[in-house]
Amino acid sequence: MVRTAILSRSSYRLCKRYVAEKVACAINKNSTDVVNDFIANLKIGKVNSMNDIGFHMPLNILQKHLGTNPFKDFKIPIHEITTSQLNPQQLTIHLNKHDFINDILKNNIDITHQHCMQNSKPCIIDFSSPNIAKPFHVGHLRSTIIGNFISNLKNFINGCVIRINYLGDWGPQFGYTLLGLEQMKPSMSKNNMTIESLHNAYILANQMAKNDSSVHNKAKSIFKDLECGNSTSDIINLWNEFRSITINELEVIYKRLGIVFDEYEWESKYSKQKIQDVLEQLNTIGILKRKEDGSTVVVSNNQEITILKNDNSTLYLTRDIAAALRRHKYYESEDLFYVADNTQGKHFYLLKSIIAQINSNINVCHIPFGRIHGMSSRKGEGILLDQLLNQAKFTMNLKRKYSETTKSNSMDDNEVADILGISAIIINDLKQKRKKDYNFSWESALQVNGDTGIKLQYTHCRLISLEDVNSNITLPDDVVPECLTETVALDLILEICRFEDILTETNQELEACILVNYLFRLSNCINKALKVLNVKNSSSVVAQQRILLFCRARETLSAGMKILGLVPLKCM
Repeated sequence: MVRTAILSRSSYRLCKRYVAEKVACAINKNSTDVVNDFIANLKIGKVNSMNDIGFHMPLNILQKHLGTNPFKDFKIPIHEITTSQLNPQQLTIHLNKHDFINDILKNNIDITHQHCMQNSKPCIIDFSSPNIAKPFHVGHLRSTIIGNFISNLKNFINGCVIRINYLGDWGPQFGYTLLGLEQMKPSMSKNNMTIESLHNAYILANQMAKNDSSVHNKAKSIFKDLECGNSTSDIINLWNEFRSITINELEVIYKRLGIVFDEYEWESKYSKQKIQDVLEQLNTIGILKRKEDGSTVVVSNNQEITILKNDNSTLYLTRDIAAALRRHKYYESEDLFYVADNTQGKHFYLLKSIIAQINSNINVCHIPFGRIHGMSSRKGEGILLDQLLNQAKFTMNLKRKYSETTKSNSMDDNEVADILGISAIIINDLKQKRKKDYNFSWESALQVNGDTGIKLQYTHCRLISLEDVNSNITLPDDVVPECLTETVALDLILEICRFEDILTETNQELEACILVNYLFRLSNCINKALKVLNVKNSSSVVAQQRILLFCRARETLSAGMKILGLVPLKCM
């Protein structure tokens, strides 16, 4: 059995393009704009009869291109066109079922990879963005997996995405960590510093500050010297060591999650010394203003927004302004996406309003998400992401150990369990509405039955197993629609074709749950079809056609899983 690569987006569009082009030709207006307008508005419906497939399109779309009488001299080489009795404003196009099946399954045989289009401008996705000297807390989980999903989606559709991890290495927290380390001596040295010990030092210094207000001033002073370039070489070396330790820790987690960034950026890259050109630009366009208390503000929407404190140190907003302008200039990107929780709404509103005054071509888009509640350890403390992933892997190992359906795998058992656990956690999160808070439940996240990440993996493995068992059956060059007459077969074909509409809707809303719920429906159709469409005991022609159908279903399921950030397993 030949393994095929991920389906390109253009392959999925063929079903609607087929109908759109025929309608456009029938009205003698088969320009690219008209065809694309039809494609965007066509929806695949249900089986209308034993012989027809129904496509629906708002009647006003056809009238827009044809005039007030859309049925005058309207001839089309497909079965029939009517207005719906239930909805007279909807055009229904009846396509011959056999022609439809032939066109879909045959054209999807050619597989291509999506590439960045020449001269197209990339969109930039800023996500995850933890702070230095702190372990990867589950608080960053949603930003990380939602940002990865959006990056995968945009890359699949447009092919041009830059993934940026903007790390917080700037601010008084560095001073706090340094002061905490001083208190931990002599038990602490440069040689035994870990992300955990740095975090403990930060916590210790904050506890000290509660009893001694001078600690906070010392932490601010340490950072101010660093920002103004007055720090000693020892302090600068320690700061660089903190960053190195943090990156090494993060890389382990990201590799485990299958996430790769195109660039790591640091807030320190936009210190006051390094953004003088930005400040001059703000002054030139007349929105920079110096206050009597020594602070500097930007006037936007009739309000004053501080961008430099009275000690001339920068703020988070100041650095984001500089970063946005740099990204636009360096990558020529006009679409800047920021994946951050709901509480950051005001920050990104201010960023968007200020950037719009500087360059109206730059689109700042905040992608907000709700928070996870109930994720704490037995001690009542917030748990770390690696603890969450380890628990998921442990649970999956146990379930595989006592499952009768567990099969041997070329992969290490721990690796399979880890992929299953990560799949469960990712899908448990992405099936939620993005903007809503939700309560985390171990039982819900790691259950095997029901609509879970395990269900998607199990369905994918069943399809791989089917192809392996029938490896002597080759994919046919020709489609024989008469061999796919069962209702479950046609239902599965229609569900495969809806993938294009689902991707469009998912991209418009940037809601992963739309795609997740579709993959659950697709999996249900696949599993129903597997019960009915026997391959082993069928004639060679029928067996080939059924294998072809299941191959297309697997390609679709695999593509959707990869967009969500899952690694499709071959065996579990």
